[in-house]
Amino acid sequence: MYDSELSLQQKFIEHKRLNQKENENIVAEFNARFGNVDIVEVLISDSNLLNMHQAQTLSIYQNAKVLAFLHKKAVRTFDYLKRCTDYTEKSLSETISKLIKAKIISEVAEKRYLISSEFQFPMLQFISYEAKLQKWKKAVLQANINKKFSSYSYVVVPIELARKLHLNELNYFQTYNIGLIGVSDLKLEYLFSPKKEHVNIHFNPSLINSIAKFQIKTSTFSMNCN
Repeated sequence: MYDSELSLQQKFIEHKRLNQKENENIVAEFNARFGNVDIVEVLISDSNLLNMHQAQTLSIYQNAKVLAFLHKKAVRTFDYLKRCTDYTEKSLSETISKLIKAKIISEVAEKRYLISSEFQFPMLQFISYEAKLQKWKKAVLQANINKKFSSYSYVVVPIELARKLHLNELNYFQTYNIGLIGVSDLKLEYLFSPKKEHVNIHFNPSLINSIAKFQIKTSTFSMNCN
């Protein structure tokens, strides 16, 4: 039915966009920290988007990692961040300086930091999809990695293969909590829907980094730009 994974992806996106809502965005070949994700669907729940400077800053994983260990009310020290990130003093100092310049964090006392009171994390939910013509086990492994930043993660395959997998390999998808979707010319068939993963901003630089990269890729920014 499909002569390439690209044609499978294109048909999947075509179906998804038929029912796409205003607060949803679909992106192909999304560059996550650990490699490209075939397709991500992003649900935007509020207007607290990053401005361009903040998005560019947090699109660098090193900066996102430091932010992941900070809070709005609980002060964190330089030594604490050094232990958590394992960065050198010079590297950490440079990273903190960039985050302060972007008005993401504040130094409330000497070498003591909080997330800036004006800074708000965007409420974005990621749903990721890995599309394969045949190598479904490889897709499951990648989909499992995608759960680092995704509330739901799916494998997408041609409908005939999807039905065989549902019949003979469903336990594999249940064990990893990975969804299974079959694609035909006429529709998408959800053969297994996973439980929602609890994906939290705190201690999760992959999610912070993905939010920033998504905004850059789609050019969606807060109007309050610096």
